[in-house]
Amino acid sequence: MKIRLISCLLLSIMISSPLLAKTDIPKLNIDELDIIFFKVPHGEASLLTNYKGQHILVNTASKRSQKKLYQQLSKLQVDKIETIVITNQSEEYTGNLLYFLEHYQVEKVIIPSNMNIDFSDDVDVQTWTLNEEFTLWKDLNIKPLDQTKDGDISFLMRYGKESILFLNDKETTIEQKLIQQTVDVDILKVAAFGSGHSPSQNFLEHIDPYMSIIFPSQTHKINDSLIERLNATWIDVYFLKQSGTVFVRLYKDDYEILTENSSVS
Repeated sequence: MKIRLISCLLLSIMISSPLLAKTDIPKLNIDELDIIFFKVPHGEASLLTNYKGQHILVNTASKRSQKKLYQQLSKLQVDKIETIVITNQSEEYTGNLLYFLEHYQVEKVIIPSNMNIDFSDDVDVQTWTLNEEFTLWKDLNIKPLDQTKDGDISFLMRYGKESILFLNDKETTIEQKLIQQTVDVDILKVAAFGSGHSPSQNFLEHIDPYMSIIFPSQTHKINDSLIERLNATWIDVYFLKQSGTVFVRLYKDDYEILTENSSVS
């Protein structure tokens, strides 16, 4: 079984700040990526960064989170985002899409097929197609696994041997289909801010994640039985509202958590 590494390198410099400054993060090597799950007031937003200083944003959070998201990106010295990936056309996921298109020199967006928005000619617009894999960077791929009737996309992200499942259907009916396509997931992004019924016990045992991420919401009530299930399965649960922004360094065969707080459940 893979050894999970919890970094102690940054503890002495993170006590006074809920978010690491760019200079506090160990420099990325050529075969490393960072994924950052942002604590924002409402909604989902995650950032991928490579050693070249390029960035991919997965969802843009709610508009009410714009100021907080801007502050965090500024601390990370992010002024350009090459690609934006949208998995759900609800406001909690797309609230700042136009803002980023206007201010962050976005070159490409990947959106659900039923999402209607006018993009400038300078932006390369691609739509999700089930089972069609997208190569974002070398050795970094995303594959849509399922789409709800509302267009919400669940997808698997792979970097080398590491995998992150972005689950975006809160009901368990999706799981039988996903079981046929996924195994040994390292990190699980829980759907619908932890308010749903998925993942079930059977699904958790099948994908066997080490850690799970639950984004903050001001409108969704967390399903306590879901959290009990995650804890009972010995999965580290990160409520971003409590743990703060979570930094994960991805290697091709392991990952390391670079964050202020340990898991909060």
